[in-house]
Amino acid sequence: MADVAQQENNGFGPLSKPRGNAAGIVSIIIIIFFLVVLVFSVRERESKEGIHFLFFAAALLTLSVVSGEFVRRICLVTEEIQHKETRYRGNWKQVFSSTFGFGNWQAISVAIVFIAFILGYTLYEHYETFCHADYAILFALNCFVVPQLVFVVGVRGLSPVETSDISERENKNVADGLAWGYYFGYLKLVLPRLEEQIGKSDDFRYKITTKKLFILLPKTCFTYDDIEHADDRVKWAGPLPECKINRGGIKARSYKHAVHRIEMPRPDGGVDKYHFVLEYATPLMNLYDMSTHADAPLSRQERDHQVMYQSV
Repeated sequence: MADVAQQENNGFGPLSKPRGNAAGIVSIIIIIFFLVVLVFSVRERESKEGIHFLFFAAALLTLSVVSGEFVRRICLVTEEIQHKETRYRGNWKQVFSSTFGFGNWQAISVAIVFIAFILGYTLYEHYETFCHADYAILFALNCFVVPQLVFVVGVRGLSPVETSDISERENKNVADGLAWGYYFGYLKLVLPRLEEQIGKSDDFRYKITTKKLFILLPKTCFTYDDIEHADDRVKWAGPLPECKINRGGIKARSYKHAVHRIEMPRPDGGVDKYHFVLEYATPLMNLYDMSTHADAPLSRQERDHQVMYQSV
């Protein structure tokens, strides 16, 4: 079964799918579960003050964590100020929007208002109990010390899974840039002219029956200079007439397509010849080179993941 699975999708095996919201859903379930457990454990003691303490502690800790994150972002601002002219063209608004660029300000605002309401209510009900210096010290530690310590130690850094998830959702993978460059800089230009170029060829206008461009995507990203070195059944037959396009300040830039043929023997001893336009996806070799170059760290696992994700 494993061998069969590896043969799926022309040898790529099972293709990876974009990540969903499972982690967020599980986080919400864990929060609800433990809140329910804590509420029932306090209710068994029949202590109204205990229930209020539970909500007060949860709100205080949550507020301290949120406040601590804002303090950490302020620390980031102190670094970005040094690059205000070079990275942000002296624009203070961009400096702060880059460091405080939360994507869910509305949810954060609602949560802060709700937390403030719980704190205000519990302090009003039990002012003498909860208005204590120990709680203020706990808030200060969780706001000004713990987040900065976690950040300095490195625990705050994103895991490879989170980095990969962000890159996928925002199309920031290396393969995304290469794929878009391949499309806008090549395919979008030559594909609308492909049938016309085939018609201009005296050698192939009647031999090429499928007027399409076939693109090879090797899983390893390695591409041979001659496709017949990868498969000796494929033979180079010749080029189509060059297509000249003005591009990027270059007048009459030349684009060519290679025609290949496959010879299939018939039972009667004859040979059927099939001609088609075939080439590698040239950006794949860039991924391969990056995975073998010390100054462009791209692991083999990351390379395989990106090429498989782009092939979906």
